[in-house]
Amino acid sequence: MIDSITIILQDDQYKLEEKNKLYGKKEIGGKGYGVSSQNCGEYLKLQHKKRRYFPSITLSNKKAGLGEIKESLEIQISLPKAIYGTNLAEIDDAQLDKIYRLLKGYLEEVGITTTIDEIKKAIIRRADFSKVIALPSYLGQANQVIHILSRFNYKQQSDFTLKEFYDGCEGIAMKFWNNTQGYCIYDKFSEIINNGYTENEKKIIASVKQNQTLRCAIKFELSLQRKTSLEAVVWRRLKNGKKKDFTLEEILNKDLAKGILLDSFNKVFDDVSTGLVSLSEMGENELLTYLDRSKITQCQQDKLFRWVRMATIFGVKGTWEKIKTNYNGGSVNRLKKEVSLILTELGEIDSKLPNLIAFLREQHEKFEIIKTD
Repeated sequence: MIDSITIILQDDQYKLEEKNKLYGKKEIGGKGYGVSSQNCGEYLKLQHKKRRYFPSITLSNKKAGLGEIKESLEIQISLPKAIYGTNLAEIDDAQLDKIYRLLKGYLEEVGITTTIDEIKKAIIRRADFSKVIALPSYLGQANQVIHILSRFNYKQQSDFTLKEFYDGCEGIAMKFWNNTQGYCIYDKFSEIINNGYTENEKKIIASVKQNQTLRCAIKFELSLQRKTSLEAVVWRRLKNGKKKDFTLEEILNKDLAKGILLDSFNKVFDDVSTGLVSLSEMGENELLTYLDRSKITQCQQDKLFRWVRMATIFGVKGTWEKIKTNYNGGSVNRLKKEVSLILTELGEIDSKLPNLIAFLREQHEKFEIIKTD
């Protein structure tokens, strides 16, 4: 539901003890501003070597212009890893009190004291909303499914990357990203094999290496990287006005997470893209025969055939880019509506792809929390 968050405590919400473990130091600056920070990087690495999860904790002093120096504490924590030792599992609001106690304990370990009441009031600066989906065997393993999904390589105002994990098992991840957010879909077990270090993750790695059929989970993750983008996305769904400064209790909400992730899913895997990619899997003669047997007009067949061939050659992203190049402003949305109407008249497409997209959408709508003992 929510994986990593970054929370901020202001200088009146905590006390830095004389004996602390913030040994790491860093300074950055530019014209009119400067930031000096201390972190617990050495202690964090030591805990990782012990196969124990520990969050990133940074104390910052910021100065802008002639203003006074502002001190704050930033904690970046993976909530599932803090509780389970792996983010293959998911958390919900029933675990809020445990999260607060863990945060307080982590801070005390590095020489910072605060209260649970102050942690409850801490402001969220960044959040990663996520959903792990277990795949049934008939859809194939995670890497095979993501290879198929990577053909949907278009999302407005986003760049697209495809990355392979070199774990000997062809793991893969696809990502849409810009300066404010990233939407990533990846083979969760490959990610654990490459990056896992906790005791629980080492057990998972050993199990997967013994039985590759376990590689059946993909993770959908939306990272809202800036406080303003987080607030804009959240308040639109909560419908509480342009509220700022959300707390963990306010955003650790199943319906909120489901709505946010379903919106992101539908923007990429819309009916038009699904139709074009599905039809592009057919050979040219097969496609012509398929369209000829349909109930759509010859003019509609010709148009759809042309768009499908473009999707076959250039991909979804290349198709819309080519349309933008060849037509006037607003052409992409106008032609998408035209394609959508033709696909509606065409009816259900005889292909495995719509079944895959429908299954993944259904799992987003069900939004069943995955827990582990």
